[in-house]
Amino acid sequence: MPETAEIAGTAEIPGRVVLKDRVLVKVAQHAAAEASQAGVRRGARRLPDVDVEVAGQRARVRTRVAATWPEPAADVAARVRDAVRGELQRLVGVSVDDLVVTVAAVAPGAGREAERRVR
Repeated sequence: MPETAEIAGTAEIPGRVVLKDRVLVKVAQHAAAEASQAGVRRGARRLPDVDVEVAGQRARVRTRVAATWPEPAADVAARVRDAVRGELQRLVGVSVDDLVVTVAAVAPGAGREAERRVR
């Protein structure tokens, strides 16, 4: 797996910027966390968990996120997919060819916590 992504310079500013894969992972992780609105610990890993494979200016992304009960997992996955794809394109200029979002955990929503305490 390549460890860098190259971004071509513009006509006004010649040259290129080289980014390590971990930068793309951090961008995707942040976008997934913001979109899923639920972070949890699952075993030794914290969700959202992101893997990125880069080839030039194209990427394949796998992310595992948590959803908040009672929001439908499909809605969370769609929001995360759109956010990750959009942020990688907007911030780093990398096109995402393949993006898989797995909802790996469900965290109780604020309403469920309050309901549990009242009883």
